[in-house]
Amino acid sequence: MIKQVCKGAATVAAVVALSACGGTGPDGVEPPESPSPSATSAASPSGVAATPGGSGAKADALLSGTWGTRTSLVVLRVRGRAVEMMGAHHCQGEVAKEGGLHVIRLTCDDGNTDRSVGRVYGLSADGMTVEWEGLGADSFERAE
Repeated sequence: MIKQVCKGAATVAAVVALSACGGTGPDGVEPPESPSPSATSAASPSGVAATPGGSGAKADALLSGTWGTRTSLVVLRVRGRAVEMMGAHHCQGEVAKEGGLHVIRLTCDDGNTDRSVGRVYGLSADGMTVEWEGLGADSFERAE
């Protein structure tokens, strides 16, 4: 158990350190893959701000980047529609807008399904919350 926690912590530290290398502009902000209109926030059923959009639309540029949690040692790396999660489990998948929310769908290398479907709420330049089906929520901060 301790070995697994240490491995997860080392992975998080490495990802955070590497996320600052390349791919950012002179101001440290990663450029968007393509121009994207600014989204207006709307309230979700739980009262947390959500980003509206059409079903299946490409994820906003605001979501792109590296995100980390402080409590569960999970790192999400979003590049366009591609999403990679690192921590106790390594998972890959996609993000798309569904019903006005960003929805992350992941498949883990080891078959773990704890964080297989998550909905993004409260997306801002500095943070977001992902509500995982059957698990609960993780609060993420931009790691870049």
